[in-house]
Amino acid sequence: MKKNEDVEPFSEMFDKLSADVETVKGNIQKRKSENTTLKILLYTGLVVLLVGFLYSNSVLQRAHIKSLERNIISLEQRIAQDINNIKMNLEQDIENLHKQTKSNGDTDIFSILSRMDYAIAQVQHKKDRTASLINSVRLQADEFGQMLKNRENHSTEK
Repeated sequence: MKKNEDVEPFSEMFDKLSADVETVKGNIQKRKSENTTLKILLYTGLVVLLVGFLYSNSVLQRAHIKSLERNIISLEQRIAQDINNIKMNLEQDIENLHKQTKSNGDTDIFSILSRMDYAIAQVQHKKDRTASLINSVRLQADEFGQMLKNRENHSTEK
């Protein structure tokens, strides 16, 4: 019996250690399960954040594009209106000039342009720069004359 008495404290200690090991095993399994659950929650949260970010970025881009389109349309309308105003002012100035030239000695703008072209043709071309400027003036005068003729033809057709 002495052997049993000597072994019994070890046996009790072994049983306690065995019970403690089982408890630790259970706790470790619980922690693993909790860690797995936390990882799943973390990754799910990250995915939700990523999807939310991408969605909000997409919505913001669409709103920005719509805003840009509205601004472009507004600018196009403003430019069209400015061009129409400039065109009307130019037409009015041309009519005023045409009336002034008609009232000056019964000569029309075409005869004035013709005389100007003749006078420019008589100028001596001493430098290339002067020649290019003279040619530019003659070309612009011709274009102006053609525009006036087309305008008169167009107004008589109406």
